[in-house]
Amino acid sequence: MNRILVKHHALLHSGISQVSPRFIGAAQSGVSRSNPIQTAQTKLAGRAPRWLQVRHMNAVPANSDAKDEAELGTYSEAHHEHAVISTFDLFSIGIGPSSSHTVGPMRAGNIFVADLLEADLLQKVHKIRVSIYGSLALTGGGHMTPSALLLGLESADVETVDTAYVPLRFEEIKTINKLHLGHGLSNGSGKEIDFDYKKDFTWEWGRKLALHSNGIRITVFDEDGLMLATNDLFSVGGGFVVNGALSIEPEVPTAAVGSGVADTNANAIEPKSESRGAHPADLEENMFYKEIRRSDAAGDRKLGSEIKPLDVSENTDSVALPGPDSKRSDALSPNGSEAVAAPDNDITSGGPGPGSRHPRYLFRDAQSLLNLCNKHNLTIAQLVYENEKSLGYSDKEIFHKLFRIWEVMDNSIQQGVQAPLDSILPGSLKLRRRAPALYQRLTRGLYPSPTQSTTAKGSPTNMPSQESKSGGISSTEVSALQNSLTSRQQLALKRQPVRTLGSFNHPISPSPVRRTTFPAMDYLTVYAIAVNETNAAGGRIVTAPTNGAAGIIPSVLKYTLEFISDDPERDIATFLLTAAAIGMLYKRGATISAAEGGCMAEVGVATSMSSGAFAAVLGATPEAIEQAAEIGIEHNLGLTCDPIHGLVQAPCIERNALGAIKAISSANLALSSETGTQKVRLDDAIRAMRVTAEGMRHEFKETSLSGLATSVPMYIPVSVPDC
Repeated sequence: MNRILVKHHALLHSGISQVSPRFIGAAQSGVSRSNPIQTAQTKLAGRAPRWLQVRHMNAVPANSDAKDEAELGTYSEAHHEHAVISTFDLFSIGIGPSSSHTVGPMRAGNIFVADLLEADLLQKVHKIRVSIYGSLALTGGGHMTPSALLLGLESADVETVDTAYVPLRFEEIKTINKLHLGHGLSNGSGKEIDFDYKKDFTWEWGRKLALHSNGIRITVFDEDGLMLATNDLFSVGGGFVVNGALSIEPEVPTAAVGSGVADTNANAIEPKSESRGAHPADLEENMFYKEIRRSDAAGDRKLGSEIKPLDVSENTDSVALPGPDSKRSDALSPNGSEAVAAPDNDITSGGPGPGSRHPRYLFRDAQSLLNLCNKHNLTIAQLVYENEKSLGYSDKEIFHKLFRIWEVMDNSIQQGVQAPLDSILPGSLKLRRRAPALYQRLTRGLYPSPTQSTTAKGSPTNMPSQESKSGGISSTEVSALQNSLTSRQQLALKRQPVRTLGSFNHPISPSPVRRTTFPAMDYLTVYAIAVNETNAAGGRIVTAPTNGAAGIIPSVLKYTLEFISDDPERDIATFLLTAAAIGMLYKRGATISAAEGGCMAEVGVATSMSSGAFAAVLGATPEAIEQAAEIGIEHNLGLTCDPIHGLVQAPCIERNALGAIKAISSANLALSSETGTQKVRLDDAIRAMRVTAEGMRHEFKETSLSGLATSVPMYIPVSVPDC
């Protein structure tokens, strides 16, 4: 396929997919054998300019809110939902290099196998076919998507899998042509099947499923070649995976009928983009949690059914829920009110099951969050903490999970700075690691210190001591230089003449070689680069809120604990919980997916989260925290995602370093300003981000089809070659 046609096709489908979920009728499960683009354009011909025909072919503006959704919304904008999710879903432990292209696909594979097991179909599977679409196909090679997805189908846990095992097992699967579905299941109920990677794993370059650019279609067949089940899954950023109910053969017993019918053609046909009607319940099901099984999720976030029958004879592609005006017992008020706050006693006191737990303080935007803080005299961190308790976590469990998150963050920094000097990151770019040398320069002259960590119980150890605050050498200086130069080598280097470029016989004499030192910036830089180099190498990191921006929050928190904090236990909790609240606002109000919003959805959001969290640790009011978060995102609006070679390396690693510095600057600027005098509020900036994401061209959204990815001379195409 010609490269220009690939771009045009992708751009055309991006206009189809970027609409609110409330107005996509069975976009995942409903399909069409006709050409959806032609059909939609035929219906709209003569009524609007051509660009409008593409952009609004899914819109059903029944009221003003719907009209706004049709014009400005993206999938991640769940208009009539509150923003509250668990902190431990927003911050999750995973592997690099990408949350949407690595963590999400591995979780998607787990979800599909778990659904097969519950439908009693796993042992009947004889063949499987996997297809990836849109951004997943365009940059999935550099993002290690195939290995993550196949390991997920083998039920590898993204939080605990040995990072060194993943590439080794991937090569083994391709060599032996065998895939062991559900191999990691505790009950030993997996099944090994034949799998030809070259034939059974397909890359749909230039094609995109209608719901989201990061689409996955998985289909399984029995020994007679008949389809057993199929499902479309969407990695929507931050490790979250959205999917509908599993579609199965109609004769298979089911507990409940779901919301649509899926395609029976193994050669994935595009979903029906022009479907009208309300959004199927199960398609927004697990956008708000990361449990593999629906039954393990919090009660107010479970909507759809587990399994639905596959009836290829039906003329109707899907059975949608009633429209926005219809009554739904589990829906929040659809009138667009700004504050959605549950009463204090709105906590079900039933049994311990997840279905009986609901967040205590519901908010849908920054203003309603501030209102709740003022009404109940709580800091943002305290409010999020109370929500976690209402979801069923005990005080001990919350602190344990928070300290575990910080432990992984800190370990990813340590792993980055202790890597061998000048070692090469994996991938075709052959990028050299810089964190080890930068850290060596930053800590020269210091003695080795014990490795920092937090205990398994969650209690921080080796935190800043009073001695270190008063001028002694701190035990918190990260571990020692293993490759430091000997004294003789250092003296030899000093004897080398300093080379100066320029003529000394000129009215403007050459400047001597100097280096200005900004310790805070240097530490922030090396911490962030270390995390992202660990991520680029496929190491274990914390998705915060994405992998591509995983270095910003750990960098700012590390700097806070080392040089500012007098109570690390308090400040770890305050920082992470405050950052989580801000991240929730972006997940609901805009997006945290680079495939939808470019790099502003990753580095921009992480910078905003870090800005607010840093201000919170410094004792800022909720209003000042909101202002810091707004400054953090405002100056990242429009930031594109154009990774060279499709790798999460350049420009991603350096952007994290600059994002960490921006976060500190944004917080300091907010703390130096008079609260309430700013003209741009955080809610305004989030709306602007959503509009910007809608208007951003498709090739700047994690596709490596433009920008730096095509401007650097060493560019190697990651899409379909010209033919």
